[in-house]
Amino acid sequence: MTSCMEQLEPVRRNCIFHAYVDGYSHQEIAQKIGAPLGTVKAWIKRSLTALRECMG
Repeated sequence: MTSCMEQLEPVRRNCIFHAYVDGYSHQEIAQKIGAPLGTVKAWIKRSLTALRECMG
């Protein structure tokens, strides 16, 4: 899992951590990092897909 997380871009990795470790909502993440809500949602969705593929 760690090696798969390291393959993500830092901003996407941070979004995953904020969502699933810190428990932030997508809106809270968007406000925290100064990105549009739609962008944050897309980053999280694509990152989860990449993690699933990496972990097989």
